[in-house]
Amino acid sequence: MGFAGILALALAAVASGAEPPEHFLIQERFECSLTAAAAGSRPEDVEVRFVHRHIYDREELARFDSARGEYEAVAALGEPDARYWNGQKEVLDRRRAEVDAFCRHNYENDEPFARKRLVQPKMSITPAEHDSSSQKTVLICDVAGFWPSGINVTWLRNGKEEDKARVMTTALIRNGDWTFQIQVMLETKAERGDVYACRVEHPSFPTPASIQWEPQSDSARSKMWTGVAGIILGLVFLAPGFILFLRNKKVALMS
Repeated sequence: MGFAGILALALAAVASGAEPPEHFLIQERFECSLTAAAAGSRPEDVEVRFVHRHIYDREELARFDSARGEYEAVAALGEPDARYWNGQKEVLDRRRAEVDAFCRHNYENDEPFARKRLVQPKMSITPAEHDSSSQKTVLICDVAGFWPSGINVTWLRNGKEEDKARVMTTALIRNGDWTFQIQVMLETKAERGDVYACRVEHPSFPTPASIQWEPQSDSARSKMWTGVAGIILGLVFLAPGFILFLRNKKVALMS
């Protein structure tokens, strides 16, 4: 089967709603990157960058970047495509025009909505496995589902901000649904009586919001796991009796 036939099969699979094949798949991605010089910038003052990515088999082969003004090969297999497109004046003119026709146009339409939109983050604290030799615990504050992206997350211990040297923050993650998420981790030596708080400042909150976590003693953990084990064992022993009861009830109804 020729390349055209393989491509037709791939497109047919996508059109039918089936999962696209892992191989022989062509993707064309168009991206707009907008950078405002300051908050409240006018649309004409926003720096706009348009990028077209040509991807085959999950590997980017060639790319048009409006900052460069022409196609460039990202991989050796993309060199013929980049050469061909750069030789087509109408293709380059169309791509260069996308900065205003596609990116800036959509920004002017969506910017008022994006500026007014506020989504409050969901917060949770998860203690990771601690190092028993050093008695250190890693606390993970997960902040998810918020908009806009501007956010400030800090760790507090007994009301005082923790040393930033013990705090590590992940990069801001785009969820793909107009929301973001971020994780902020704290390495600390937790002691009984300490109260840790993850404080979040975000435009959707009128005042900073926070959630708390307190370390459990070893005896408390032991009691908790004992209780969990007891519940599991109880279910194990009760299940056969319950099944036998249902069977007897079914036989009685049939007779």
